[in-house]
Amino acid sequence: MRLWQSLLFFMIPGLYGLFAQYVLSPFIVRLGMSEENAYNTVHLTIFIGLFLATIVALRVEGWSLRWASIKERLRIKGMDSTAWKLTLLFLVLYLVLGFLLNNLAQFVYEQIGFWPPDADIPLTNIPFLLIVFIANIFSEELWWRGYILPRQELEHGKSAWIVNGVLWSLFHISKWWAVPFMLLKQWMLPFVVQRTKNTTPAIVIHFVSNGASILLSILPLLTV
Repeated sequence: MRLWQSLLFFMIPGLYGLFAQYVLSPFIVRLGMSEENAYNTVHLTIFIGLFLATIVALRVEGWSLRWASIKERLRIKGMDSTAWKLTLLFLVLYLVLGFLLNNLAQFVYEQIGFWPPDADIPLTNIPFLLIVFIANIFSEELWWRGYILPRQELEHGKSAWIVNGVLWSLFHISKWWAVPFMLLKQWMLPFVVQRTKNTTPAIVIHFVSNGASILLSILPLLTV
């Protein structure tokens, strides 16, 4: 997968996300849906799109949709000791760096008088939030790391994880204020996947990291 193809595969969903958040979501709110449900709904359409793109891409390449074929092409494997060691190491690094970058981002935002547009969206519909969360993890990892990264490795060799990480950060253009900070940590998942030739570590790291963030967000609701 050449660089221009990678740009298309990452930025078409990214630009749709931009449209979904700033055009589609407000439109749905005007129709009567709550801001929270509209936000989650439009994000769910992004993840459904990534799932469908993965299925179509597999068929275009000639792979059957049997689970054995899907696992082989998307490199969904079991975890040996080496994979677990790298996964746990980078999970800790990802969480620690994420915490530090979040604090740095908040400091920068305060200095420039900026407040992230999605910071005030309430989180009350937990079942729907969990559905979006699960769709988020699996759709992104199967598409970015399972399908795209192996093709990028054929073009970029040992540097494929850098290309994947940078473009994954840019995919989040709808949260443009966070992209500069994402660039400093989003390389970790593709690095581990490329090193192990296994998509499962990225699923684990992404699941635990995002899950921890969501748990902290909804904890006040669970303790009422």
